[in-house]
Amino acid sequence: EWCQGADWEKVVDLDTEALLKCAEEKRPLFHKPLKELKTPILFMGSREDESCRNNIEEEYREMASMLSESSIYLFPKGGHPSLFSNAEEAAALIKNFISQHIN
Repeated sequence: EWCQGADWEKVVDLDTEALLKCAEEKRPLFHKPLKELKTPILFMGSREDESCRNNIEEEYREMASMLSESSIYLFPKGGHPSLFSNAEEAAALIKNFISQHIN
């Protein structure tokens, strides 16, 4: 609820519905290759996140290598989502990232 708002259950239901529809129709989740994305991306997570794979850093590095502008930050502690479990530090990182990429 903290991340999605009071209607968080509807958000989760609609997201699940969209994912199931993609699977049923054998449609790709992404319509363009990641390398075509021109927006700067901040990959942020927690090393202790029980909802992510153990190789999250490896996955982030692989995705970041496909992008022209990206940064990776993994909090040493915290759960899922990292934005919640490390709110103040995450806010500072996001603010800094945005200020670096505003033209």
